[in-house]
Amino acid sequence: MLEKEETEQLFREQAERMHRLATTMLHDEEEARDAVSEIFERLTNGAIRLPAEKPESYLFVCLRNLCLDQIRKLSLRERIERHLTMESPSLTPVESEEQLLMEMMEYAEEMMTPQTWRVFQMRFDEGLSYRHISEQLGISQVAVYKHLAHALQLLRQQFNPKEK
Repeated sequence: MLEKEETEQLFREQAERMHRLATTMLHDEEEARDAVSEIFERLTNGAIRLPAEKPESYLFVCLRNLCLDQIRKLSLRERIERHLTMESPSLTPVESEEQLLMEMMEYAEEMMTPQTWRVFQMRFDEGLSYRHISEQLGISQVAVYKHLAHALQLLRQQFNPKEK
């Protein structure tokens, strides 16, 4: 367990950068603050033990993993909402959120290539990791990432009024 002074020094040096990473991943300021606090709480109570070499890098890996765990726990609707908007936690109510979600899914299936659509479904409907998707489809993890980035870009362009 680190000494209190060492932990405080690490917090002062890294908290802002860690918060930016968590905000980027979670798209929610408050949850990002909570995630960073959780990492330092675990560090303080000994649940996380930093290696002697590159302790800052290890902190960021811990934070990334915590954020990914939180994202995995979200429902499909919440995940799509988070990736479409940062300012508002819910989509604009056109008719209803369910109707809008259905429109988004129909649009996605129509506009995406079959491969991109399959990757999108495997990631968001089935909750598979990039590695599992790449193994099942016989493509690289980088290709999985590119398909998902393209899918989210299509949805943002069509359904995010701030980017129109």
